[in-house]
Amino acid sequence: MRKLTTTSLELAVWIARLGSFTAAAERMHTTQPAVSARVKELEDTLGHKLFVRQGRGVELTPEGREFVIKAESVLRQLDELSVSFSKASLAGVIRLGMSTICLDLLAAVSIETSRTMPLVSYEVETDRAAPLLYRLESRKIDVAMVSGPVDAHKFRIRSLGFDRMLWVTSPGVRNERANAPRSERLKGLPIWCVHADSFYWNFATTGLRALGADLVRVNALGQTVGVARVVAAGAGIGLVSESLVQGELGAGTLVPVPDLDVCGSIELSVVTMADSSSTIVDEVVAAALANSPFRRTPFEA
Repeated sequence: MRKLTTTSLELAVWIARLGSFTAAAERMHTTQPAVSARVKELEDTLGHKLFVRQGRGVELTPEGREFVIKAESVLRQLDELSVSFSKASLAGVIRLGMSTICLDLLAAVSIETSRTMPLVSYEVETDRAAPLLYRLESRKIDVAMVSGPVDAHKFRIRSLGFDRMLWVTSPGVRNERANAPRSERLKGLPIWCVHADSFYWNFATTGLRALGADLVRVNALGQTVGVARVVAAGAGIGLVSESLVQGELGAGTLVPVPDLDVCGSIELSVVTMADSSSTIVDEVVAAALANSPFRRTPFEA
């Protein structure tokens, strides 16, 4: 008994999909007589008639339908095996830039890509969106995961979802100021944020002065995680990513500052150069999109 070949499997599948020997011949870059000869050989090997002529085309016999279903399954498995092994052989260093808001995504991306690309490693730097996008444009990093607006003319942008910023403090500071007049509730308290030139800063500071806050003296700290830790220790109030401090909010080590509104939605994006053609980069982007913890739709105003 002759062995089946992948070419024979593909041929049967294409005849079934296209409905004629002629169309399958064009799809497989061969001739109609060659297809007819190969089908006869396949049917002789199997001992079953797979196709019957119907008008100008062909129809599958019951045995043919069963064969095509199994052939499609085998071809899918071969494709998956090929892709799996081709990814597994990829090696290199991916240079990744991240806003600290996106840090929780790093572990999930690393775990997924370590399974598919075990020879790939990461060099990760954290910063604000503007410096990271500049480094991406300068080809100093390969992928950026950032918050806020991104110039679509320069980059390829895919949404990771939405987050929002809110003012938090420690329970001790909140309780200490609870009985103060509203206009003096934040008077003298240090203010902490990632940077006062952030795109959401103007909206975020609305209402601070009404509570007595001094916006002349603002402390900048390069990471939102750092802001959360400083504030949780009782050092004032801080502007942080809501998703990044869900654990602290749930545990009560951080609390929202009373009478201050939460910022509107902030979109997070994974960004590459528009002309990027790296399989490794594509896999990292796909892992980020698949594992994003962020809300898929904007928050209601």
